[in-house]
Amino acid sequence: MVKVYNRTALTKKQRFNNALIYGIPTALGLGLAYGIIVSIIRVEFSIIFVGIGYLIGKVIAEKGRGVQTKFSILAAILALFSFLIADLIAIYGLRILLFPQLIPSALFSILINWLNIASFSGILGIIFRGVGIYYAYMNAKVV
Repeated sequence: MVKVYNRTALTKKQRFNNALIYGIPTALGLGLAYGIIVSIIRVEFSIIFVGIGYLIGKVIAEKGRGVQTKFSILAAILALFSFLIADLIAIYGLRILLFPQLIPSALFSILINWLNIASFSGILGIIFRGVGIYYAYMNAKVV
């Protein structure tokens, strides 16, 4: 009897590691790129967060090829991380990276700013970030 082995098949752990290896730089790169652009032009396009979330989910689905919920959770966390990085760079610029001791207080002020729903633009910003996290979550698994 002939046994057929697929030696190129990845295990669950290897697929999740691939999702991490490709997902983290993608989230970091997209967050940095958006933050730098917004810090230069000083205009926020919150709808871009939907695209960032979608791209993070697609990268994790393509490279991780997983069907478990942990891939979706990873994508949602990385999308949130990307949004925080984007806002951190947009508000404080790249100079915040020179003073890492200021990052925790800056992140806290960003989170407080997200909860400021006193204006229409603040509400839209929260909605677009939520939709971006949702798209990352929904597109990260191979269905």
